[in-house]
Amino acid sequence: MFRPKSKQKTIFDHDVYLPAERVQALEKTWAGPFRSKVMPLIEEEPFRPFYHPETGRPNVPVATLISLCMLKELHNLTDRELLGSLEFDLRWQYALDITVFDAHLCQKTLHTFRTLVSSNGKAQEIFSGMTDRIIEVAGLSTERQRLDSTQITSNMAHLSRLGLFVRTIEGFLRQLERTHPRLYEKLPRFYGKLYQERSGYFADVKSSQAKRRLATSARHLFDLVDRFRGHKEISRMKSYRLMVRLLAEQCHVERGDPEATVALKTSEEIAADSLQNPSDPDATYGRKGKGYKGSLTETCAKENSFQVITDVAVDSAHASDQKDVVPVIERLEERGQKPGELVADAGYGSGENILAAQEHEVALSAPITCGRAPDLTKKVQLSDFEVSADCRQVRSCIKGHAPLECRSRGDSESVEAIFPASACSTCEFLAICPVTRQRAGTYRLRYLRKDMATSKRRQEQETPVFKERYKIRSGIEATISEADRLTGFKRIWTRGKERVTTVVFMKALAINIKRFIRHELEKAKEALGSLDPEALRDRIALFLTRIIRLTRILDAVEARMVA
Repeated sequence: MFRPKSKQKTIFDHDVYLPAERVQALEKTWAGPFRSKVMPLIEEEPFRPFYHPETGRPNVPVATLISLCMLKELHNLTDRELLGSLEFDLRWQYALDITVFDAHLCQKTLHTFRTLVSSNGKAQEIFSGMTDRIIEVAGLSTERQRLDSTQITSNMAHLSRLGLFVRTIEGFLRQLERTHPRLYEKLPRFYGKLYQERSGYFADVKSSQAKRRLATSARHLFDLVDRFRGHKEISRMKSYRLMVRLLAEQCHVERGDPEATVALKTSEEIAADSLQNPSDPDATYGRKGKGYKGSLTETCAKENSFQVITDVAVDSAHASDQKDVVPVIERLEERGQKPGELVADAGYGSGENILAAQEHEVALSAPITCGRAPDLTKKVQLSDFEVSADCRQVRSCIKGHAPLECRSRGDSESVEAIFPASACSTCEFLAICPVTRQRAGTYRLRYLRKDMATSKRRQEQETPVFKERYKIRSGIEATISEADRLTGFKRIWTRGKERVTTVVFMKALAINIKRFIRHELEKAKEALGSLDPEALRDRIALFLTRIIRLTRILDAVEARMVA
């Protein structure tokens, strides 16, 4: 049964039974701002549909569970360490606003809640909602933001190619023995000896022997796949489907008479999205290694008192950064946090992305380093022509001559500008200009909008103004480093894209919470320092008076109960 966190105070609340100096000490730690500033930002109502409205035991408050998930990632704790801190650390109890009698939680409850969050995509909703409220409360600007990505490794072993074959076959044999023991008994005995009784035997070899044993394992893989190919129940088993996938990705199979031929694919033939470990089928291989790619977007406005991570995304490790720009802008736009300028490294820079961001009224400040840089001394470049911001209209050439007409062709990505013969025929740049002479005597300039945007950016990125504005991009590297050192951002403790994504969102939110708390503590310190001694003494006296009154009320209640 759904029950939101109660706001009713009891005689066991910390600020009632703890001495005033202990409460003041707690308020000066992270627990104070977390209790008074962070907890109110958590919305519990979106979770109401996941609980029965009337029957069942009342749930552990969602605000408490979300807070525990954030604090687990903030302090990079295991579940056991997390629950131990909850039960025995006064700061945690004060931060979560729970009494010492309620400071206990079953690990299964925590696991069930995380599963609910992962399977229903609630992690992004929690991150976005709390981050937006932090931005609003702190009055932060999102006009300038910066974007970068990093590799994320899930909790899986990095296997060799032979180890991948062996581990996949082992997993299938274990599941087959557990679920279909009779079929397992009918298998040739060497399968059990090589892959179960001597687990890892094939993978634990010298490099000189690996090639021969890899071919043997490939043959075993095909035999097992072929043996159970038509079995309805086994063909639906996850471990069997992983073997089918591995065979298709790693081997060439030619069926012949009397038997099929199994040949290993070369490394060049294996796709980057191939299976890396059967324990994490979603992990792929990218230029930075095996696992996933995590993208972070962060505010970088100079007027902000602190910066926050505004967007998080988890993708396959082999996914290109080029495809991230538009989705990031669209997600931020949907939340009302769209930047006016998005600063990113060269991995995100391209003519297509510059134009696509421009359609969303966002300036993408990213250099372009791919491709061969043109020789500016031998040919007039597209950037030498003055064009409109969207690169659809040519206004003038390098000599300042305006075209007779300018039109878009076909899909409107190709643009043509027609220049008069009187302007081009006598021009000293004609021999090195990209225009071509037409039958009518006019001269035509044809280009793709993305090529014009690329050329303009190559010219712009060499200017001192661009270089000065671009310096702020490097700050995202410090954020990624902070996230990794503080929360273990690059090494996730779970597996599977769904669960890895949930953890990444919580770690990013933990960074925002940590910065918000530090900001609130600094504000409180400044406010305290600005008080003159007499005003400070009056505040302390007022606080002690309230404590005395509350004590008298409690004494009266206790006397009535005894009577």
